[in-house]
Amino acid sequence: MPDQRAEPRLVASTEDFYCGSIASCRKRELTTVAIDVDSDGPDSANDPALQESNFFKSAQWSADGTTLVTSSADNVLRTFILYSCRPPDLLSTPSPHALSLYAAHRLPSPAYALSIYPAYDLSTANTALYIASPSSLPIRLISPFAPGILASYPLINAATEAYIAPHSLLFDPRGSNGNQFFAGSECEISIFDINRNGEAPLSRMKTIPSRRKKLVGGGVGMKGIVSTLAMSADGILAAGTFGRWVGLYDSGGRGVTAGVFEVGSNLGDEGAVGDGAGITQLLWSCCGRYLCVVERSSEDIGVWDIRSTGKRVAWLRGRRAKTMQRLGADVVGTEAWSGGTDGIVRVWENLGMREGMVDPVWEFLAHDDTVSSALVHPSGTVLATCSGQRHDFDSEDMVAAENSLKVWSL
Repeated sequence: MPDQRAEPRLVASTEDFYCGSIASCRKRELTTVAIDVDSDGPDSANDPALQESNFFKSAQWSADGTTLVTSSADNVLRTFILYSCRPPDLLSTPSPHALSLYAAHRLPSPAYALSIYPAYDLSTANTALYIASPSSLPIRLISPFAPGILASYPLINAATEAYIAPHSLLFDPRGSNGNQFFAGSECEISIFDINRNGEAPLSRMKTIPSRRKKLVGGGVGMKGIVSTLAMSADGILAAGTFGRWVGLYDSGGRGVTAGVFEVGSNLGDEGAVGDGAGITQLLWSCCGRYLCVVERSSEDIGVWDIRSTGKRVAWLRGRRAKTMQRLGADVVGTEAWSGGTDGIVRVWENLGMREGMVDPVWEFLAHDDTVSSALVHPSGTVLATCSGQRHDFDSEDMVAAENSLKVWSL
């Protein structure tokens, strides 16, 4: 039976402030806040790069629930602080609140990954931190309260001496190791300490013992770019690759390989169900038993029982995500949330309690464009969504393009 929960109420939005080309967004934004520029980059209004459509690629909540950090196609990392309109005050406003930009940091190249400090507390400025990995450059440590780069962490290819830009970043969520973070790159996971500015990683773990072996690590490894990282409540680090492999590492990601499996190897007789073009996100259930696998160009989210490593138990179908763009999802309790290219956010219930094909129990129209992220506030009563995709300015679809960040009361 479909879920009869109430329709979410829009409580805050950027509205159409960021719609249009990169150049037009930049012009409007410069009148409201000073942009922290990491590099000069293209500045001419006639530059072809600035004529492309702007859109939100992803968004993340801070641990204390006061801040949203977004990444956009214009290579700008934006910080939105909810201040007096933070929950529960946010929920009491009779009309939608205008989300205003607090700080912005323009990177010289696209950001592959972003991760917010797990002890982020708005009342303690030295904890308001996040890291980002721009293409072909060292990882940066950034704060909305301080200009410039606070620290950088180089990951270097020993053979070419070129910088390696990680495609995935994850702060260790455990309190004892909160100052360390993981960085996933090709066939490797590195561990850095944020207190060691300019230094090499503390350790580098190959996900495949030998790139020359015909067998993938002799059966105990995986190859490919590590595109996403996730830590379970009991300290199992999961790493996914664009090659559709998942590796599990115990002892908080510092131990031996606990298991490796390929997500496309156990499809049974279900035909096209399970097709994908590379893993973009891994999400643990709160109990640490189930792992949700989110892929590009896939209509489904796979649910795997990690206690029986490599066994798929369910597909959350109907996601509407046949695109190479990363569309972020979220898991809260026993629910999975995800947006689609049709602008609709969908919810699947009883995660891990049902096998086979699982349909969404509830949905609502959040945007008039692709929903690139749907993430629930730590309180569980608020949802943030952002939207947009690359549009051709010479085509009619630019008229309907929506590039916005919204906050909803559930």
